[in-house]
Amino acid sequence: MQALDLRVQRPRGPRVQLAGVTFTARVIDKLRASLPGGNLNGYFESNGFSLVWQRLSGISLDELRSQIAQAEAEEHVVAWVDQQLRENGIDRDEANARMEAVTPTSLSAAWQQVFAETYPATLRDRCSNAFDLFEADDERIYGADAARG
Repeated sequence: MQALDLRVQRPRGPRVQLAGVTFTARVIDKLRASLPGGNLNGYFESNGFSLVWQRLSGISLDELRSQIAQAEAEEHVVAWVDQQLRENGIDRDEANARMEAVTPTSLSAAWQQVFAETYPATLRDRCSNAFDLFEADDERIYGADAARG
């Protein structure tokens, strides 16, 4: 797959599902942006909420990045993710619910500090969960009319 430049396009939204799991599309976009020729535009590809996704999916971000780098098309990556989720015995509905329930205040003190340094207080104050915060921040960065995932 080709690298992405997140300076010119936003990553897909956190609620976009691939292989039946939210945040998967966004993780793939950020990992594609971390490939040679890509640009993360300040996004975290292998820490932050991507670590929550990794823990709940049982899929290593490094292994996923390797699959993305080798894949000709996204459907190959999605098939691999689906297989890994099955092999790991992941309950997709439970994983989705747990990710949707993450709030900035439910994070460790260290991650609350990262959120405080990364996201403006006006966004943090009006967003009830992490996904709402990510969507609002994407809109702040790219504008309301930019293509959404």
